[in-house]
Amino acid sequence: MRASWTFAALLLFCAAPLGAQAPAPEHEDAEPCRQAPAQIEEAQRRVAQGNAPGAIELLGSLLAACPGNSAATLELIRARVAARQFAEAERSAREFLATSPKSEPGQFLLAYSYFMQERFQEAGKILMKLLDQNSQNADAHKLMGLTLFIYKEDVTAERELQIALRLHPRDEEALYYLGRIYYTQNNFPPAVSTFRQMIGINPKSYKAFDYLGLCYQAQGKTEDAIAAFRKAQALARDLEPGYERPFANLAELLIQEKLIAEALPYAREAVRLNARSARNQYLLGRALAHAQNIPESMECLRKAAELDPAYAEPHYLLGQLYHKTGRREEAAREFALFDRISKQTPHKKR
Repeated sequence: MRASWTFAALLLFCAAPLGAQAPAPEHEDAEPCRQAPAQIEEAQRRVAQGNAPGAIELLGSLLAACPGNSAATLELIRARVAARQFAEAERSAREFLATSPKSEPGQFLLAYSYFMQERFQEAGKILMKLLDQNSQNADAHKLMGLTLFIYKEDVTAERELQIALRLHPRDEEALYYLGRIYYTQNNFPPAVSTFRQMIGINPKSYKAFDYLGLCYQAQGKTEDAIAAFRKAQALARDLEPGYERPFANLAELLIQEKLIAEALPYAREAVRLNARSARNQYLLGRALAHAQNIPESMECLRKAAELDPAYAEPHYLLGQLYHKTGRREEAAREFALFDRISKQTPHKKR
């Protein structure tokens, strides 16, 4: 699991508090430094808009004029992590902590840099030290929960996220991952409650609607699931046009319900949005097989197998299609691949 694709919202973890927690240098009344709060706010805005290099440039100029500005230094570390300049971010964080070892933002940003590099054990050590210092640091509990979530330590991840939510009850990111933990545990009532709470905070949360659909599907509430997936699709079109999951999820549900004609447009849209997804290619291949479009189905299934060699299902369906068309040797090969991969790769829940 890659840390960088799911946790973009972590960039906003400590944007606001950095300036408030940092002591002002003695020469803060110098003219260039009097503009520092506005420049730091502008840098935060640039990071939030995906322009981390612009934030780094602005903060570099500010620190050249005001080298003792702690808030600008911390914001520069955060911007460097956002720009994936991890070596520079880590070096700056360590230099800052050498003079301010108790700084909570400094410790958090170092842990965050490790997290984004998938150096989870190092991130965990820093976070434990920070939480020993301040057990009420909500951001540290949240990042610890996400670290444990990646390690599939669901019980302790759940505990950390619940603590974060007690401290910050409206934290959408913490709610999202807590809901995902409940979902992976097949604990659907609290998962539904958590995702609905998230939607209550942010009615445009397309990811919450998407997982809400999965929960309803697992509970056999097909109509509710379809409505949730369609809502997720409508929101994602405006907010993240490349987000294909609700299209793939609805296609899979409709295929399971034998509604192939209805499923095909959603499967095709999922592939259009992300043709590099093995799952998307498999779902389209599956729908096409049901629609008796064997050549195109086989093409999609071969792509799925190529994209993810650890994905067993495309091989089984390919074997069936080869057998159906009289290609017995190729069918036997695909069935053998399915058996071998199935034994090596445990089933993964979405």
